Amino acid sequence: MFLRTRKTFNALFENLPTSEKILHLTVVIWVSLQIISSYFMHVHSTTLWADINLMSQFHVYSGLLLFVITSIFFMKILNRRKAKDIYPWLYKDFDGIKQDSKTLMAFRLPTSRPGGLAATVEGLGCIALMIALLTGIVWYVTVGNGVLSPVLLKTHKVSVGLIEAYFYGHAFFGFLHLFQRLRSKE
Repeated sequence: MFLRTRKTFNALFENLPTSEKILHLTVVIWVSLQIISSYFMHVHSTTLWADINLMSQFHVYSGLLLFVITSIFFMKILNRRKAKDIYPWLYKDFDGIKQDSKTLMAFRLPTSRPGGLAATVEGLGCIALMIALLTGIVWYVTVGNGVLSPVLLKTHKVSVGLIEAYFYGHAFFGFLHLFQRLRSKE
C-alpha cells in the first residue's frame, strides 16, 4: 500500500522539473514552519524590536529567507509556464476556468492544464504568498516607526490569513487528487 501511494504521489508531480519539485517541497515545509512559529509569537503593534521573543525573531528572519526561496520558485514557474497559463484572467481568457468549474460542479476533479482552474489557483497562491512575505518585510523595515508599523502589522496578519487558507485548501485538493488516482488504480 505504501509503495503504491508513493508512486501515485510521485505521479502528481511527474511533469515538473526536479528543481521545481525541490523548491515546491522547500516552500511547503518552510511555510509550515512559519505557520507553526506564528502561533508562538507575541508581537503587537506597540511591541518594540528589543522586546520581541526568540520565536518571533526566528519567524521574522525565516520569513526573510523564505522570500528569497519563494522568489526563486516563482521565477522558475514563470520560466516554465507563460503568464497567461497561470493568470488567464489578466488576458480576459476565462474558458479554462469555466470548463473546470463545470467539472467541479459535476463533483469531479478537473485535470491540471494551462489556463485552467488549478493553474489559476497556483498563480493566485504565488501572488498571495509574495504579498504575505512583502508585507512582513515592509513591517520589519519599519518596525521602529510608530505610525506605519501598526497598519503594516495588521496588513501582514490579514495577508497571512489568506495564504494560510490557500495553503490548507491547496493541500486538501492535492490529497483529493491523490485519493482519486489511488482509487482509479484499484
